[in-house]
Amino acid sequence: MKQSIISYLNHHKSKNFRDLLFSYIDKSNLKDSDVYKSVDIDRRLFSKIRCNENYIPSKNTIIKLGLALKLDRHRFDKLLNSAGYCLGENNIFDLIVVYCLENSIYDLNVVNDYLFKFCGTVL
Repeated sequence: MKQSIISYLNHHKSKNFRDLLFSYIDKSNLKDSDVYKSVDIDRRLFSKIRCNENYIPSKNTIIKLGLALKLDRHRFDKLLNSAGYCLGENNIFDLIVVYCLENSIYDLNVVNDYLFKFCGTVL
């Protein structure tokens, strides 16, 4: 029995947040600085993400990173899920993010305009 659960876990475990994020960055052929600067993430925070395998940033930070990488909805959800987050269907903030993803709106200023107009907050 012990071997079957180990086999199951090895087969179904996906990449952790950090590994998935940096695989997406590598596939996009962007430099780290291009990513964090494009969505106004502090270099020290980005370094913490890179250096600490177990560090999980806030949901908003992950949303910003997904926008910087111009991820499609599937890859965006996968990145959020790898950190234990999701986009809810009953939350206006999350629905605005989904709307932007589905309409290829990745400009943080535009996303923040929508968020401020409908939620009174920004990323």
